[in-house]
Amino acid sequence: MFQVDPVIKQEKKALRKELIEKQYSLDRSYRKEASERILKEIITQRDYLLAGTIFIYVGTETEVDTSLIIKDALAKGKKVVVPKTIELGHMEACEIDSMEDLEPGRHGILEPANTMYRLDPDKIDAAFIPCVAFTKEGYRLGYGGGFYDRFLPRGKFKRILLAFSAMEVKKLPVDHFDEKVHGILTEKGYEEI
Repeated sequence: MFQVDPVIKQEKKALRKELIEKQYSLDRSYRKEASERILKEIITQRDYLLAGTIFIYVGTETEVDTSLIIKDALAKGKKVVVPKTIELGHMEACEIDSMEDLEPGRHGILEPANTMYRLDPDKIDAAFIPCVAFTKEGYRLGYGGGFYDRFLPRGKFKRILLAFSAMEVKKLPVDHFDEKVHGILTEKGYEEI
């Protein structure tokens, strides 16, 4: 159970509202081109190339289009697991064989239709993680459900943030349970933390 600092919670809430508006205002062509550049970068990235199993979110309209990466990984024979919401704040990694295995979940985000193929997080090699915004130090502002902060400590995988460079901020309010990533991949390239 998280012990949430009420001051930090309020700061995050106000900042999240502002940054989600910014995310929605990003030009559609920028998001499309940036997603394509991120795909070109990721397929040459060492952690992706060596990973037998990847954990990756399914991007929404305002996020990096991860369907490009998912299709590439499946075509290369990688095991692909994506988040499945189980209950508030809790998700599991569930294997898919194609994009057709996905359906809108509790939050309208595509996720596996069932949880038959749950994968132990220790079997994941690399995880590609979403955000609303991020800092160059590897902190991210999520959507407020705490799903990733609960999931990430469960495995020893490489944590790579996928984001548009336009969503980088200088500073974020950070609570003691906020999980850092090991690297950040934007359309401008990859940076190890």
